[in-house]
Order: sequence, then structure tokens, then C-alpha cells
Amino acid sequence: MVPLFIPKSSENMPQHIKDKINLHHFIDISVRLTTEKDSSKLLDDILQVIMSIANSDAGTIYSITDNKQLKFETVINESLDLYLGGRLGKPVDFPNIDLFIDGKENKTAIVAHAVNSGEVINIPDVYAALPFDMSAARAMDARTGYRTQSMLTIPLKDHADDIIGVIQLINVKDDENNNIPFSEELVTLIRSFASLGAISLTNSALIKDMEELFATFAEAIAMAIDEKSPHTGGHCKRVPALTLMLADAVHLIDKGPLATFKMSDAERHELDIAGWLHDCGKIATPDHVMEKSTKLETIFDRIKFIDAKFEIISRDLKIAYQQKIISAMKKNKPIEVLQFERLLDTELKQLALDRALLQRVNVGGEFLGEEEQAHIQRISTQYQLKINGEKIPLLSDNEVENLMIRRGTLTQGERDIMKRHMDITKNILDILPFPKHLSNVSEYALGHHEKLDGTGYPRGLTKEQMSVPARLMAIADIFEALSAVDRPYKKAKPVSECLHILGSMVNQNHLDADIFAVFIESEVYKHYINEYAKPEQLDEVDLDNLPGYSPIR
Repeated sequence: MVPLFIPKSSENMPQHIKDKINLHHFIDISVRLTTEKDSSKLLDDILQVIMSIANSDAGTIYSITDNKQLKFETVINESLDLYLGGRLGKPVDFPNIDLFIDGKENKTAIVAHAVNSGEVINIPDVYAALPFDMSAARAMDARTGYRTQSMLTIPLKDHADDIIGVIQLINVKDDENNNIPFSEELVTLIRSFASLGAISLTNSALIKDMEELFATFAEAIAMAIDEKSPHTGGHCKRVPALTLMLADAVHLIDKGPLATFKMSDAERHELDIAGWLHDCGKIATPDHVMEKSTKLETIFDRIKFIDAKFEIISRDLKIAYQQKIISAMKKNKPIEVLQFERLLDTELKQLALDRALLQRVNVGGEFLGEEEQAHIQRISTQYQLKINGEKIPLLSDNEVENLMIRRGTLTQGERDIMKRHMDITKNILDILPFPKHLSNVSEYALGHHEKLDGTGYPRGLTKEQMSVPARLMAIADIFEALSAVDRPYKKAKPVSECLHILGSMVNQNHLDADIFAVFIESEVYKHYINEYAKPEQLDEVDLDNLPGYSPIR
């Protein structure tokens, strides 16, 4: 930051002031005001710069609140050695000043009148400044022995000519340190710098508003997904939280291969945005795939349809055997009657067992073995229904395909549809015109389905092609999915099982071993479970036998 220069001021703008306020100084001040992004610091800078130009003894800068009040941002009085607010001062405890009182413009407070009128107010001696209420200034002077005399109040206007703040300067000094009025030439000069400050303040506010807009937009996408799929919307909200927890842990680690990894506040914000957008493509994923809680579910769970077909088969079986039993009874063959009754009972029991098997495997909670698959194939060919004189199999080809799913509830075709959400995510992120400070959002967001060996998607990147934030987001994404308590198609897994699965993926060179070690040793998983899942999931973890884990050294 360039040092402040303190030109003197007088009634007729002495030459030595004109010499100091030259192009070089103007450029230096311009740089100072236009490079600061923090609005509170910027307000402080604007006041200090203008005070130094005017050689003012005291000054205050105000901002305008949403409820139409003036808020003290920085208060400086060099004679009283007073510095409140700003970047280093003590908090300002002065009450806000109302712009309107009982619905009418506040014309008694100078700063309020300057805002409401848009006028620059230049007062040679505030004690004679009627009709303004100067009781507060007089009371302060009485307590401190100070003499408030000359005062200049300038509204700060933005590009739309809206007033966004006020600068008030008190007691301009001459070469002999005497209080003098603000000359018209000095007022003109100060107004030019005040305009520059207002532009800088406006730019800062616009940047902040754009940041808030984009962050809210990212959260709104998660909200829209939540309307389609509550558990997916929950995932989109929890992954950013877990990602930042893990990123903070990696940031703090001071040993091992990741000891040099550090994140600034801006980089952390960038990763947070990436977390919110990492599954934005799911907004286009069909509901019947995203919400498929059982293998046979489409618009409804077709297990009920299969149950109805079992009822038909059971009815037809009973009718067929009853006819045989009646025929044997008419022929007076009691032994055949008993045989038919036993055969009917046996077939009905087998029918019930097969029905129960399909109901169980439809849930998709456990791995489906070859023996169960063979039973499904047998059932599909063994039972037939007669409808309108036509025989049809109990299970259609599509029902067999779904029931034969080995793990989970999705067929390979449905998995391909789910995987396509990453292509859609990539398309969305590719068309967003990210500013420079968010240029890594796409890389971070698209990394959570990549694998270190290059077999992931959507781009098939290897470890060397992925940043640390992208690699850690992959761990956060998978752990959230494994431990989630709101999935309609599975129960939440205990932590020991979640970590075992992650460790196995580390051993397969799918996930980063160093980040996994930080995840374990920082106990991020415990903090996350306690806050976002169920504490009872925190079972005992045997670190000595945890695959993929090696202590950080």
C-alpha cells in the first residue's frame, strides 16, 4: 500500500498543494482505492486518503443500511487520537442515524440531509449552522474540549447516481495548523477523489453481489434437485460440507506428502462452490432411475404385479388339483385323493418359497450370488399363467434382468444413465463463464468420479492429472454415499464398513492413499457423522487391519 501524503490546504489552494496533487500521486491513490476488495477496508482507505488530501483533522465515513439508516463505518480524529471502526480501530458504538423520521426526511442531521438531497454541504462554522441539529457535536466538544468548526459533507454516488455512503470531514487546517473553511477549490478536488472512492466501493459491492449470486445459484441447483429427489438433494448439500472438513484437515497437516498443501480463503470458497455444483447434472437424471429404491421399481414397484401373478398361479393350481381330487373321489379312489392333496400342498409351499425369494432379492440390499440367480432363472421358466387362453411366463425378460442385478437396484443400462449425469454436469460447467478466481471449480467438481489409475469418468484422468482438491472430493463423495441415512434403496452403513470400502478402493489405486490417511487420523469422519448422520454408526474401527491405510510420517 502506498503511504499517505499530507498536503496542506488554504483558502486559495497554495502552490505546494498543487505540486503534491500531481499525476503520480493521483495514480498511486487510484491504485490504492481500486485494488482493495474488502468493502470495510475500502471505506477506511477512502476516508484516510481524502483526509490526507484535505489536511483535515477529523473525518467520518458512513454506509447506508437496508433499513434506510446511516451507519458509522470509520471515525477518525487526530487531535483526540481517536480511531474507531475501519481495519484497526475499536468498534464504533454510535447509534445509526435515521434518514427518515415518521415517514419524513430527516432534515436536522447534516449527513441525513446530504443523502436525501444529494447535495454537498460545506459549513464554515457548525455552531452557526441552523437549522441543523448540532447538539451531538456540541455535547462531544464539551466532554473532550474539542472545537468542531469547519465541516464538509459529501454524498458518495455510484454509477447509477444512487447514494451509497457519505464522507464527512471536520476542521481543515492551514499551514499554521489553524482551523479554516473548506475552499471551493479544495471541495472540487475532494469531490473528484470521493467519486473515485465511490466507484471503487461500487465495484467492490458489485463483485460481492456477484459472488453471492453465484453461490446462491449453486445452492439453488441443489434445492431444485432436492425437489426431484430429497436424498440426492441431501447429498448435494452434505458433500460440500464434508469436502471442506477434509480440505481443512489437509490444510492443517504438517507432515507427510501433503504438508505443503495450503488453501487460502479464496481457494476454500472456490472448493465450496465446486462441492455445491459437483452433481448439478442430476437435475436432468430421470426420476424413476434416481429414485429407484428396489430392483423392480419403475413408476411403481412391480413386485406387487408379480405378487398378483403368483396369486393367479396359486388359484389356477388349486383349481386344477381340485378337479383332479373331485374326479378321484367320484371314482372312489381315496389314495389318489390323498396323493393329489399332498402334491398340491408341496407345490403351494414351493410357490410361496419362490415368491418370498423374489420379494427378498427385489430389495437389492445384499450381493446376489449365483445360486439365487439360478433360482430366478428357474422361476422365470417354471411358472406360466393362462390369460385369455394364452400362456405367458410369470416373469418378463425385463423383470428377470432387474431381479438378476448382483448389487444395488440399477441395471447396467440404468447405471449408464446415472453416469451420464457427469457428462451433463460437464456440459453445464463448460458453458458457465467462470471468473479467474473460480477457474478451478470445473476441475474440482468433475473429479469426484475419477480414479487415480485413469479408469474413472468423465475424463479418465490419472492421479498426476488431478489436483489435491479434486482427489479429496472423491473421498468425500463416496463416504457420504456410503454413510447416508436417507437412501431409499439401502440402510446406512456403519463407519467401519464405510472405511473398509474406501480403503479397498485405495488399494485398487482408485482413491488417494495420503488423503485417506488424513481422513482417518484427523477423525474428520467422526465429526461428519456426529453432525450429518447418526452417532450410532460410529462403531469400532480396527486401524491395524484397515486396508489402504498407512500412518502419516
